[in-house]
Amino acid sequence: MGKFQRKPFSAALILATLMTGIATAETPAPADLAQEEAYLDVLPKVEVPDDVQPIPGAVNEEFRNCEAQWPMGYKDAQSGPEARALRDIYGFFQARNVVASEDCTCPGKVANWEDVDRIAAALRERSGIERLGWQNTKEVAAEADRLTAIAETMCGGSF
Repeated sequence: MGKFQRKPFSAALILATLMTGIATAETPAPADLAQEEAYLDVLPKVEVPDDVQPIPGAVNEEFRNCEAQWPMGYKDAQSGPEARALRDIYGFFQARNVVASEDCTCPGKVANWEDVDRIAAALRERSGIERLGWQNTKEVAAEADRLTAIAETMCGGSF
């Protein structure tokens, strides 16, 4: 019996993931690229290698296994009105740290929460709002996803 025939749920999940990726890839670019770039200016710049390669001998630790090292702010951001937005920003800093440091272990994946607070405050001010929602950080989340894919290539495994 084939690998996917024994696990129909796995096959369905893989297919759904692939279809979601295809739909995302077909999403048109924002109408105002200058506006998006201005929005992302609050984020620190990240130097990404032109040719991303796996790090020789990298030891990859998945972030979920680093819970003992999570900053208190991240632990608090598991629920609440700004939880998703704050985790989006934190995801950016996590991936940035891995790409910049080439450290795929927990210390490389655990980011400084003060950076998240600083960016969240800048986004609130720039948007003129008191509370961030996922809509306010969707560009940050997209940049985090881009950097996470690079980090996973570098680390040779899941983030």
